[in-house]
Amino acid sequence: MNFTSFHFFFFFLITITVGHFLRKKTRPLRIFLLLSSLYFYGVFEPLYLVLVFVSTAYDYIAALGIEARREFERTGHHPGRGIMSSLSGGMWLAVSMTLNLSLLAFFKYTNFGIEIVNDTLPTGDTIFAFPALDILLPVGISFYTFQSMSYTIDVYRGQLEARRSVVDFALYVTFFPQLVAGPIVRATTFFKQMDDPLPVTYDDIVVGVTRIVSGFFRKLVLADNLSPLVNGVFSGQADLNPLDIWIGSLAFGWQIYFDFAGYTDIARGVARLFGYEFEINFLYPFSAGNITDHWSRWHISLTTWLRDYLYIPLGGSRVGPFRLYANIFVVWFATGIWHGASYHFVAWGVWQFVMVVVHRLFSMTKLREILNTRYKISWGIAARVILFFFLNFGFIWFRAPDMALATQMQGRLFGIENLNDIVHGLAAVTMIKDMPASLYADYIWFLVFLWAYELYFNHRKLDYFWKPENRGKLVFLLTAMVVLVLVLATPDTPNFLYFQF
Repeated sequence: MNFTSFHFFFFFLITITVGHFLRKKTRPLRIFLLLSSLYFYGVFEPLYLVLVFVSTAYDYIAALGIEARREFERTGHHPGRGIMSSLSGGMWLAVSMTLNLSLLAFFKYTNFGIEIVNDTLPTGDTIFAFPALDILLPVGISFYTFQSMSYTIDVYRGQLEARRSVVDFALYVTFFPQLVAGPIVRATTFFKQMDDPLPVTYDDIVVGVTRIVSGFFRKLVLADNLSPLVNGVFSGQADLNPLDIWIGSLAFGWQIYFDFAGYTDIARGVARLFGYEFEINFLYPFSAGNITDHWSRWHISLTTWLRDYLYIPLGGSRVGPFRLYANIFVVWFATGIWHGASYHFVAWGVWQFVMVVVHRLFSMTKLREILNTRYKISWGIAARVILFFFLNFGFIWFRAPDMALATQMQGRLFGIENLNDIVHGLAAVTMIKDMPASLYADYIWFLVFLWAYELYFNHRKLDYFWKPENRGKLVFLLTAMVVLVLVLATPDTPNFLYFQF
């Protein structure tokens, strides 16, 4: 079910009404929210529910098995019939992770694996090539798989007790506000709030409604109105004017940001009205002054997940230089492949790795200290502009349908026919001869406005408007956003972009 549909509007009204009538009846409320969440997800495709049931079942059982084994090692007695404690905790965790990752790999990476095999074999471009399979990617599988896995890992680490109630655990996995596109919620946070619900006061309603309205504004007004421009630039017209390709890549950066941040704003707002407070997932990342700061603000629930469950277990920064950079590479390679099963997503992930390493090395130089002390203001502005353009150079890999178009577009950014020509030396580089007229130059002012919007709200943040003395400003802001949604929302609203991941 899409947040922007009328179906969701009526679903939300019914769910929030019944949910608040049941607020003091703990068990019925949890069962009601679980059934509502399953209905919410089943609307996309009822068969998707089978995968959710499978993922939920084996992580629920694995966590109980880990605790049963821990109890056996502590007391020497097998709990119950001893079946659950017969495997070691590590084995239970390995089985859980294998099943989770196998399910994700089959649905998301099978065809990419076939493509790699065909590209490797000499028969790959003949009639003997392996055909791609007709596999439909379940909505949100990357999100709920990582969320469910983190629960089992936390139980294994002793940071969390296994949940005995299957209803409680299933609700954690499927809770509808964040099920299909995050944020990835940690079990420690969710169960703490489930057991000790946050009050839903007038101030909490103000916070929740503000987030919801802000989310719809970001999605329907800002992101969706960039969609025609982005689709036009990335529709295979690699012979566009270089200015148009720069505008298109910059526009896509804003589009995917406002689209995804809008979704998580709505998710956090809806969850708050049910008594749950999810961590912020986007903290004005395009106002960051360097790539490290940017990634501490962008898709925070994913980057912290990869930090805690991949980077630190690999040794983090507590290793030698070679291992350190290998660890960083693994994390960014995983980030790229998590987003999509294609070469161009891998390239995008590697590009993030390159930027992070360059910034890390630059941070160790005397030049950085000079720029940050003697030229603090001018360098602060320049650093943000430079970062923004490097990010959007990478966004071409992210948005282009394949590597061939991506490298063509990236080459034309700099006035050459194809970026790949550089690999063969300067003599092989072909400059653009017939420069077409720009089609999208009028969008430049809209992109400048978006950056001003980002910098303003990075300075003010919504917390400023929630203060009692600023409620008048909040009413004006929300009214303006609602009016703009009604006036500027596109007739055919595209799905949220992160549904495909």
